[in-house]
Amino acid sequence: MSKSSCTVTINGKKIKANVGDTLIDAGLEGRLVIPHDCCSGQCETCRVRVLSGAVDDLGTREKDTVLGCLAVLEGDAEISYDPVPIVKTIKGTVESIRTIKEDYLEVRVRTVRPVIWLAGQYLRATFAGYPPRDYSPTTPLNLDAEEGVIVFHIKVYENSVVSSKLGKEISVGHAVKLRGPFGNAFLRRQPEPILLTSTGTGFAPIWSIAVAASMGQPGREIRVIAGARTRDGLYMRDAVRWLQNHGVPITLTASDGDNETVLRDRPQDLVGPLTADHVVYSAGAPAHVEAMREIALSSGATFYADPFYVAEEDKGLTAFAGNLLRKAAAPFATASAGR
Repeated sequence: MSKSSCTVTINGKKIKANVGDTLIDAGLEGRLVIPHDCCSGQCETCRVRVLSGAVDDLGTREKDTVLGCLAVLEGDAEISYDPVPIVKTIKGTVESIRTIKEDYLEVRVRTVRPVIWLAGQYLRATFAGYPPRDYSPTTPLNLDAEEGVIVFHIKVYENSVVSSKLGKEISVGHAVKLRGPFGNAFLRRQPEPILLTSTGTGFAPIWSIAVAASMGQPGREIRVIAGARTRDGLYMRDAVRWLQNHGVPITLTASDGDNETVLRDRPQDLVGPLTADHVVYSAGAPAHVEAMREIALSSGATFYADPFYVAEEDKGLTAFAGNLLRKAAAPFATASAGR
């Protein structure tokens, strides 16, 4: 039995498609690639806007957006997505590994040619001989950026497959392949006020967005809330100083905070009033990001999510089972492998 046909317009291009096709499949049939990565409803790289028409969002709708890998056509429709850099694989080598704070590293990779990425996106890094991991490229904490050098903030997990080897088996000169960029939680240069929240190394994409917005849109209202389990996880001292000097308010939180320079509240409890004009970016622990999603969407704000999941191999079978449960409970969260 043949499928009913329909027409989908993607960024102005009309494509013949079949009712029941996912938006990504419809695009591919018309030789138009909608940005995507996991194709399982987790990474949100494929989130697109539905401008009109018949689309079954399959539970992925947020305001006027859906996930292109899951949402299916029910008839003619028009969708659009923001242009992003083309996904490429680029070779490089580890240039430096520096301890920022105990269990937190800054890893710099020099590439054979520049990697083009947008603030807030992520890359898939494969250190030769090790499984791939997803990391968010970021602005150096001291802002000494170099062309052709990618900077990552990486949390070291004891006995992990990759992070615990950094500075040891994986050292300066080690070969690396970077693939990307991926992700939908990147800075859009709109006039609306921005709220940026993070936990742990979720600060990496949040910091890059804050710098890009502050330098590129000096008059835009920006506020940052950065949290960690304990004060030892607040590794961003230089970044805090820079933000304060550039008029960007930043609030730090940790469970052992002094309630003066570091508060004890959870980041999501410090958000305050939001309006439909706000744009919210959240990165880090999945529980934090999901809490922020609920807060943002309930106020009508635009929300971009980048939860960090610890790779299953890093914590053995217990973490593997835990990750499966988390992903089952929140199937449309952004999942990134091995942050």
